[in-house]
Amino acid sequence: MTHPAHDAPSSLGSGHGLAVAFFAVVLAVWAAVMGASLRQAALPDDTDGLMLAVFHPGASEDDAFRAMVAAGGEPVRATWLGFAYVARGREPGFVGRLKAQGALAAFGELPVGPTLGGCAAMPVDVAKIAATKLQ
Repeated sequence: MTHPAHDAPSSLGSGHGLAVAFFAVVLAVWAAVMGASLRQAALPDDTDGLMLAVFHPGASEDDAFRAMVAAGGEPVRATWLGFAYVARGREPGFVGRLKAQGALAAFGELPVGPTLGGCAAMPVDVAKIAATKLQ
């Protein structure tokens, strides 16, 4: 005698397996697209201008501001990410100097995701920039 209750979980389990496999494929495709987008948007070390400066997650805002100023640039605004800031360097080589000060990377406009303005950015605290002292 078979019990219908025992048949339901096995068919339900195979449905979950298919959903997990589909999710894994979608995640892998997304990661590949983001990786290619970030490589394309990464700026060379001799670049200046407006850019997205990315620091280690957990880096303090004060340390990031100090690094941007020490690299010869200026913080423009923070983003909702908390470790990425819009920065401007007016002299060639700003990206290289920024990396030397601890930034992981600097990016130009990304083909997908947040841009250098709009809803992904927040206004910068001008008083905090003025109070940033180099050591």
